[in-house]
Amino acid sequence: MRGRPGRLSVDNASAITRRITLLSVLVGVVLAIGKAFVFFESGSVGVLASLVHSGLDMTGAIASFFAVRFAAQKPSGAYRHGRGKAEGVAAVFQMCLIVLAAAHLFEESVMHIGHDHAVGNSNFAAAAMAVLAGLTLWLIIAQGWAVRATGSLAVRGDRAHYLADMLGNVAVVIGLLVAGHTGLGWVDGVVGALFSVWLLWTAYRIGRMAWGQLMDVELPDDERDYLETLARQDGRVRKVSRIRTRAAGPHIHIQMQVDLDDALSLQDAHEVCVGVERRITGVYRAADVSVSPHPVVCDVHTH
Repeated sequence: MRGRPGRLSVDNASAITRRITLLSVLVGVVLAIGKAFVFFESGSVGVLASLVHSGLDMTGAIASFFAVRFAAQKPSGAYRHGRGKAEGVAAVFQMCLIVLAAAHLFEESVMHIGHDHAVGNSNFAAAAMAVLAGLTLWLIIAQGWAVRATGSLAVRGDRAHYLADMLGNVAVVIGLLVAGHTGLGWVDGVVGALFSVWLLWTAYRIGRMAWGQLMDVELPDDERDYLETLARQDGRVRKVSRIRTRAAGPHIHIQMQVDLDDALSLQDAHEVCVGVERRITGVYRAADVSVSPHPVVCDVHTH
């Protein structure tokens, strides 16, 4: 799910991410407590795997809770481009936690596959896990709305966590029912092993998103095309080139060069550039925009 960073003002985007990350922490606490109780009642390694994942969800949500608040701070003398990359750092932290947990869970699951074990209260455990999966689905829907509104990497990382958790819960419910009603306890271990592989896939997805933001990946092509369209609404703009963009938390940074007729006065050229900046910030309200004029008669471009 791709959001639209920069479309909301920093204050509005921050208000949304603050609320959704607080909700993520609260849901993470409920899931961790609920799954701990189910594990003690059932002894299921699948539930244990899901419990560990929920613990990671809660830890990652706490990291995001602080990261979005730090990232939303306004630029200062020491941080002229703001602190938006704090969200990327939080996502890297989440990725590291997931990889470590996945390795441990895979080892634990393989041991249970080789040594058959009984699963107690399987019907109760399956019902409880289904209820917790429903709660997770509700949070994922709310997070999806927040990502579409803000494009927040921290919230997107949280959402990936909880989506993996929900799908894992479904697998755990199936494993509990099969192990409880057929006596095939090793199935529970297989579910745990598959869940650990899914965790690694989740870590890869979060890491890829964090890499893109920390390495200043460009905005998608459709966004860049739209920026050019906004700039060319003034007929005096002959060409738009050297567009450079990057997103960092709720902030977005845009640079471009506009080719103008060399007969324009300095005042007129300034007026055109200011007009371009105003049109862009009218759409991308969290944008820091820099527009440079370039005389079209000049054939030498610096790249």
